[in-house]
Amino acid sequence: MRTLLAAATALLAVGLTGAPVQAGEARQQTAAPAAAPHLAAASVDFEVRFNTYGYSPKTHRPQGDGQQVALSAYCNSDFVAGQLYHVTWGRDRPVGNVVKIHCGTRSSAVYHLSGGEYYFYFLSGVDNTRVVGDWR
Repeated sequence: MRTLLAAATALLAVGLTGAPVQAGEARQQTAAPAAAPHLAAASVDFEVRFNTYGYSPKTHRPQGDGQQVALSAYCNSDFVAGQLYHVTWGRDRPVGNVVKIHCGTRSSAVYHLSGGEYYFYFLSGVDNTRVVGDWR
């Protein structure tokens, strides 16, 4: 458990430093999570509850520019980091930049997607975290 907490804290520190790039402070994530225990494919709207880190359900998204997602975070921390991933045959590819969602607020991000299955990886570093997502 200590190792997991240390790894999560290190990922949070490494993944969220840098210059602001999009809505909220964000930077390009350089490493994908090792194994993603996703839920089965779900609708485009989701609500996820987790301790320290978690995954959204997979969703099918069409190809195109300007696909926006609104993310709200509820937790006992400063913020939650979210990274969108595209499901591929090998290692899942990160899409865009890390989105920083301040707890108790809403943040949004716009993506150019190539179509297929996508999911978010969230990291808060604290227990009892809830993230609500809404694709538009």
